[in-house]
Amino acid sequence: MNPNSANGLSTHSKSRSLGCARRIAAAAGALFIFTTLAPAFAQTPTLILMRAMPAKTKSGETFTEMAPITKSDITSVKIGGKDAEVTDVQPLLKGPHGFQLVVLLDSMQQIGINEQFADLKKFFADLPPNVEIAVGYLLQSHAHIVQPFTTDRDLAGKALRKPTPEEAASPKNDNGNPYSCLRDLAANWPNPDPNKLRGVLMITDGIERNNQQAGAGDQLNPDVAGTSEALQRAGVQPYPFFYMDPIPPQDRSEGGQLEGQELFSELDKGTGGVGLYSGMFPPASFFPLLNKLYAALDTERVVTVNAPDKPGKLDRLDVKTNRDDIKIFAPDQVLIGNVLKGKK
Repeated sequence: MNPNSANGLSTHSKSRSLGCARRIAAAAGALFIFTTLAPAFAQTPTLILMRAMPAKTKSGETFTEMAPITKSDITSVKIGGKDAEVTDVQPLLKGPHGFQLVVLLDSMQQIGINEQFADLKKFFADLPPNVEIAVGYLLQSHAHIVQPFTTDRDLAGKALRKPTPEEAASPKNDNGNPYSCLRDLAANWPNPDPNKLRGVLMITDGIERNNQQAGAGDQLNPDVAGTSEALQRAGVQPYPFFYMDPIPPQDRSEGGQLEGQELFSELDKGTGGVGLYSGMFPPASFFPLLNKLYAALDTERVVTVNAPDKPGKLDRLDVKTNRDDIKIFAPDQVLIGNVLKGKK
């Protein structure tokens, strides 16, 4: 009998068995290391704008005193259903992060009467140095940028131009659809920077004169819903400002009562934005609503989280607070890593 076949198992068989066992052990060890370290590699620092608003108690009482949210106010943040660790909370204005604000004026409106440009220039001047301003116009379904991002407030103010009545009434200056303009801006954001937050102040009546997808009854307007999705995908917070000419051109349709304001409200719901309007009439002076915008920006906080996914992905956002006197507003979805392709 061959001595190597003692106990019915040859030396070669033993060697093969040991080699197989070692490979299995090595694979198990690699799997353990991968599963242990994988979450660390999946963490992507992501900036999210959040704002607190007064909440109502069970009795209907409204808390009026507001304080900006702090890190301890946020009980949990989930992105895509997974926990996202909150690592920092900073103010938007005068904070360490830059804020890119695009100001879009409706080319169909005679914006600039009654010291409106003086109000805008004062608003520009009051913004802290960490805010960059770009100026453009809603034109033929595009966001036409005439002044790229700058921290020079005088330069931004010089880009404001009041159209004549003839220019505002001309078909070549039709805005095309203000929400199409916002989608164009989201798709072609100028000089995107993942370390900076993004916002757009859009001054328009918000009416869709060329839209064939108007919502019916209680249904959301699909065009506005698509715009909300595009803004969230680009990480852009909207601040729609209601204004229409007191005396519009004779052939211009002015839409239904409060149509623009209602569409602004729809836009705000998913994006975490702030609609700027007061009733059904346009403001003669921009000062009160610009003050409201500054107050909103001043209470906004930049919340940094470790998002459990790769950069550039759009995921569902859920935020909870341990305070019963506030409700935290934020976008429904967040762009992980704030990574965005745009125009240089």
